[in-house]
Amino acid sequence: MSLSADTTLALPAEPPFAFARSASVLDRAAPPAGGRYTPRDALVTGGFAPEPFVAHLSPDGPDAVRAHVDWLDGRGDGSAVAAHLDAFLSLSDDPTPLYDAAADDEAFAPVAAELRGYHHVRFPTPFEAACWAALSRRTTTPVAAARRDSLVRELGRVAVVDGETVSLFPTARTVRANPGAVRTAVEGTAADGERRSATDRTDPDRADDSESILAAAELFAASGSDLRELGTDDLRDRLASLRGFGPRAAAFVAFRGFGRASVLPTTAARLRSLVGEAYGVEDPTEETVRRLAEPYGEYRGYWAHYLHVDALLDEE
Repeated sequence: MSLSADTTLALPAEPPFAFARSASVLDRAAPPAGGRYTPRDALVTGGFAPEPFVAHLSPDGPDAVRAHVDWLDGRGDGSAVAAHLDAFLSLSDDPTPLYDAAADDEAFAPVAAELRGYHHVRFPTPFEAACWAALSRRTTTPVAAARRDSLVRELGRVAVVDGETVSLFPTARTVRANPGAVRTAVEGTAADGERRSATDRTDPDRADDSESILAAAELFAASGSDLRELGTDDLRDRLASLRGFGPRAAAFVAFRGFGRASVLPTTAARLRSLVGEAYGVEDPTEETVRRLAEPYGEYRGYWAHYLHVDALLDEE
């Protein structure tokens, strides 16, 4: 890997902020963590801005992050990198409304206290979140990850930093411009990451998934910045209209990609299970989840995410 230039950025975070907690979550969370790694007290990630870059992140005091950016080809836009990293780590989110509401919630208060300062770690871009939704909807996480990695090899970039691989997921414009490579990557990837036989590539489910990715690429390439300006309901409707998506995938992308903190995935069986464990409710319904989330208002998605993260870290 040759480096042409470097940039250093100071990124403020809305307090309270705990960089170490974000890094520990990425260590455990397979989907957004793919292609990133967390050396001690640091985080290494990458992307396009519009030039390919790798960013070495570390805490810079209690409420800030320092990013040392290596450009892999030519120097790109430092402000675009700053926006990319701010969104990825939700640095601008203010979690205090969540904590204020938790003070009156005996079941959730310990979770909020344990994770205090954790800002929602999203997918690096909304488009990558949309592709993950398409790739993972009918298969296991390892299979979806193998297909995502194949997309990176075909159309993105893989850098090696300190002996570790850092994946730069392709942009929507690159994916839109290369439909054949998308189909090769998605339809020809087995669970172990090896190429499937030509006969196996006729699997209609995988063909449908590649078409969903191409539909998402068309949407994001044509109106990616406009999507950010949509209200949450309109955004979800627009995402749900994509081939193969629907309301559940749209909610996932709205929260994990765009950071819309009010999105509550009530149809997710895992969330209902976590709510049942935390609140001592047997077989909670979607209505039960909505009722318990109501005090969190516009942060009800954060409430649900904290329950997921708390369970994830308990598995250590």
